[in-house]
Amino acid sequence: MTGFWRLIVQEIVLSAILAAGAVLSLPKLTDPNTSTDYPLAIVVFLAMSGALVAYELLTRKPS
Repeated sequence: MTGFWRLIVQEIVLSAILAAGAVLSLPKLTDPNTSTDYPLAIVVFLAMSGALVAYELLTRKPS
């Protein structure tokens, strides 16, 4: 695996962690009785992953 693809995988993992923390965990800290919104977490994960990967692909310098 090249360094570029390793970076892409790391950004996808980071997106998953941030989406889970922001959408699933933070609302539970403020109100323990609140429901968990899994579809929103999936949408946030996909949006963050897409944005980070697109950024890397668009700003990549040709070799």
